[in-house]
Amino acid sequence: MCRLRSVLVVATLGALAGGCERVSERTLTDSEGRTVVARCNREGRCTLARTAGESVSPDKPRPSLHTTGRLVALCDVATDGPPADVVDCRLLVCKDKTECPPAHGLPHGACVSGLCIEPANPVGRDDAVLLCLAGTGLGRATPLQVDRHALALNCGEPCRVPTPCRQP
Repeated sequence: MCRLRSVLVVATLGALAGGCERVSERTLTDSEGRTVVARCNREGRCTLARTAGESVSPDKPRPSLHTTGRLVALCDVATDGPPADVVDCRLLVCKDKTECPPAHGLPHGACVSGLCIEPANPVGRDDAVLLCLAGTGLGRATPLQVDRHALALNCGEPCRVPTPCRQP
């Protein structure tokens, strides 16, 4: 009986120690249909591997997650740092919270109106840019992208997303 108890204690401690890291794997999709597999801890630190779609440019081959305001985006970066410009990012879209990266110790992120969000933050200028560029393709060179980008940069304070853009 004592031996059984010892085995149970060791097994329980092993399970608890293995569970401390709390890493989950999920597929994330952006507004342009690109997908990455993300292995994330509950604090939102993720390692990403692209599974479908291209990067914005050859000099920015690495996928990265980005949040400065309310919305979470998939970006293309040259290194592990933040994106040089939010126009190198596109919104993460979702059907439910399991398709969003976790944060703040929670097992999942937040999915509202089909977008992965950080609910504690207000909509800012970067969010307006992401909403205005959603569905326009990658980059910023087409006339539509140039117009939408200009609209977003003039969202005001507090930021109100322009009418032609996707709404939060």
